[in-house]
Amino acid sequence: MRSNTTTTMTAAMAASRQSRGESVNQVTLIGRLISSPDLRETPSGKHVTTVRIAVQAGYHSGFFDVVLWGQAAEFATRYLTKGRLVYVAGRLNSRQWHATDASTRRTVEIVANRLQALSRKSAPAAPAA
Repeated sequence: MRSNTTTTMTAAMAASRQSRGESVNQVTLIGRLISSPDLRETPSGKHVTTVRIAVQAGYHSGFFDVVLWGQAAEFATRYLTKGRLVYVAGRLNSRQWHATDASTRRTVEIVANRLQALSRKSAPAAPAA
């Protein structure tokens, strides 16, 4: 026979499982751009760019696709170039699509809501004499 304490704990655990509330989907990265951003425009006229960021974690590197919309996309294409150190905050987004070869492709990317350049823009190289 179960004790009263066990029954209360079991009911509390079941209630906890049912009311976990919203989950957190937040990503913060500091890394370097591995290529210069390229601005695109959607059919509805919104600006978008996708950049790839390399993040160093000890002896290992991770590479992440970051999607920038609107003013963030315009800022990135105007002022950021390959190798710049950037801070990115956003959320993870997964999506899938059917490729031309009829295979299903999937990706996980970061949709940024904040982007900040952390390193200074490189000075242009002086012409050789």
